[in-house]
Amino acid sequence: MAEEKKEMRYVGVRETLIYGIANGGQCIGYNMVRAQLTFFLVTVFGVPAQAVTMMILLMGFWDAFNDPLMGSIVDKTRTRFGKLRPYLIFTPIPLGIITVLFFGGPVFLGDDASVVLKIVYMSVTYFIWEFFYTIGDIPFWGLSAAISPNPLDRSRVIKSARLISGIIGGIPGIIITVCVDLSRNGIIPLSLSQVFFILGILAGTIGMLLFSLSGICTKERVVQSNDEPKLLDCFRYLFKNKPLLLLTLSSLIATVEGIGSTFNTYFYTLSLGVNSLSLLVGLPGTIMGWVTYPLMTKLEKRWSSKQIVVRVSFIHAMVTVVVFLLGCRHYTNMAVVAPLLAIQGVSGSINSSIKAVIPTKMISETVDYMEWKTGKRNEGMSFSILTFIGKLTGSLSTAIATAIIPLIGLEKVGEDMILAEGGTVNTKLWMWALITALPTCLGLLSLIPYKFYDLEGEKLETIQKEVEQRREKLSHELTLEGGISNG
Repeated sequence: MAEEKKEMRYVGVRETLIYGIANGGQCIGYNMVRAQLTFFLVTVFGVPAQAVTMMILLMGFWDAFNDPLMGSIVDKTRTRFGKLRPYLIFTPIPLGIITVLFFGGPVFLGDDASVVLKIVYMSVTYFIWEFFYTIGDIPFWGLSAAISPNPLDRSRVIKSARLISGIIGGIPGIIITVCVDLSRNGIIPLSLSQVFFILGILAGTIGMLLFSLSGICTKERVVQSNDEPKLLDCFRYLFKNKPLLLLTLSSLIATVEGIGSTFNTYFYTLSLGVNSLSLLVGLPGTIMGWVTYPLMTKLEKRWSSKQIVVRVSFIHAMVTVVVFLLGCRHYTNMAVVAPLLAIQGVSGSINSSIKAVIPTKMISETVDYMEWKTGKRNEGMSFSILTFIGKLTGSLSTAIATAIIPLIGLEKVGEDMILAEGGTVNTKLWMWALITALPTCLGLLSLIPYKFYDLEGEKLETIQKEVEQRREKLSHELTLEGGISNG
């Protein structure tokens, strides 16, 4: 019976697509905030880089407490709608509102606002945005483990979420890139502050409407114990979960990989003179990123999850080193740099698409592992780690990159970032290194924890089989109890 359930498909095509579309909606706002955080706050809003760095670091410490706490609260939740979906139904509305308020800061406060007032506004709105994002994101990814007892179903919904979010969630980046050039060249009668405010409104409304579908149009199918775990138990389960801790450590070390994205806009604007060129250069990579998702199934049949991550990471690192070396004397020559970055973009998209799916799938497997080990499922705690690490690595990489800005000779003048005059640092060469080989090569250190990860192969199959047998027994007992109560 357990084997039959493992092969049975519980999640249809419609629900799989809706789950992906919902993640795309969430990522519209997330990508607006995360990808543009330094550029928006420092260059558009006029907040000092040091203040932005400090705020991001403090929020990282807050997330270290807030995310696991939210995960434990989710694990304790028991309603007739499930333990995850109630949060997905409620959260999109306040999250959409605070997204609009965050990007409306320069418009609401005006050009004459003091630096102190800007820092206060930035800190309060960003804190509230982080709070509601956490409330929505942990249950959303927890649902990927509870939506079906079939590992193939879980893999499909995760791929759907990552693929569709890459398409829908990438739209703001394209629009912002074009609008930055149009605004700076006076082609559209909008300042950068107005551009970000309008896009914030669109992200807060359209994005959150799509995100709400995750609570309205999906189901939780994995049987949960009637016992509500104690708060301290949830934290204890986390530290008993060795595979999850190894994945967490790997993700923390990989923080350095995100540094380069902060400098893309500055490199294209200051070294090549055309920010919109990044769209053309990135197009092959974008297409390859989409193609990678359906091809990933073949890799999963041939290699284990650990093997996929390790091998793809090394290949991508080698590509970035070659790109850096070929362009290190021509980094201001558009004819040389554009093709090189396009090649790196293809490799990077393959790497990113795979790492967006495989580690998330591995976290679902650690939930099964803890159910096998303790008898209780902890989707909330396990996926709070995914959310926490995603935010922490994003915050740390942004904070590090923001701190690097003045060190490599960039300074802010008005609504622009310019190259500092009379400096001894080769700013353009540093930007070239930061968007190519340097972050990726340092990121290879994140593969060290994978050496000790052993939740794969026959061990994983045995655990999942035994867990499914226990669920069947629990489901039968709950059915009998319900019959007795009704009688």
